[in-house]
Amino acid sequence: MGGMIGHIPRRPRRDLFVGKNFNIHGKPYLFQRRLGAGGFGNNLSAVYAARAPSGDHVAIKVIDINGMRGAGENLVVSYLTEVKNLQELRQNSRHVVKIYDFDFDSRSGRAYIVMELGGDNLAKLILRLHAAAGSTRDPGTYIDPVIRKEIWHQMVSIVTTLTSENIVHMDLKPDNVILFGDVLKIADLGISKKANMLGYPGVGTPLFSAPEVMQDNSGHRRVYGPKADIWSLGAILYVMTYGQPPRYSRKAADPPPGQSPSRDRTLVDMLRRTLVLDPHRRADIETVLRHPYTRH
Repeated sequence: MGGMIGHIPRRPRRDLFVGKNFNIHGKPYLFQRRLGAGGFGNNLSAVYAARAPSGDHVAIKVIDINGMRGAGENLVVSYLTEVKNLQELRQNSRHVVKIYDFDFDSRSGRAYIVMELGGDNLAKLILRLHAAAGSTRDPGTYIDPVIRKEIWHQMVSIVTTLTSENIVHMDLKPDNVILFGDVLKIADLGISKKANMLGYPGVGTPLFSAPEVMQDNSGHRRVYGPKADIWSLGAILYVMTYGQPPRYSRKAADPPPGQSPSRDRTLVDMLRRTLVLDPHRRADIETVLRHPYTRH
């Protein structure tokens, strides 16, 4: 407490959107509350709950194009491509959100993606499930194992769909997977199509994005492939098992210090196959699908 003496707390910054109407394709949308960051973790994008002119409740992702490296027409085109890909993916998977509209305001430099409004993200769901599980748990059961398996199956389905469409998300994490009833959906394609951003460090989320996505080899573009999303799958499973993300290390699959490993040998083996630093030695999606932990 002593460090707080004489400290004058700053007033929280007023949100530019909440409580105001913004036109998207000439139609006014009332922004009601901020739901969270939009996927980059750098305050350049955010997601809001809003009311459409029809009265329907929607989610709107706002992206500050001007604040991003490589800003300009190419970045706008990349978002148009993302919307198109999401709409196409939705034809093949129930795990993709419905997109209603997309617009770009050249004066403000902001892009808007209007989509269906869901509930909590997976990060909040995991915390809620952990609290509901009580204090008497077996080792490696941060949440109920039966529910964990159901979430795992849905996440594997998401990555299977992405891989089949030659899309590498690179930023799959509990924060950007949204719950719609009992179905998990992705609301964006992360940084998968932002080719002009890939040369910069810090694009992704530490520990959830694969090591090859996060590493900064000066003067070289990052090299990544579909197995980048396999690391993210393993990291999400690890969080549901031990309550925190794995480390970037040769023993990434080992439990955190002070915790015992899960008694589910198939789960432990899945973590050992997915949380591998070298993508060449990491399991691919076919291996994950055939694995006993996924099949049973």
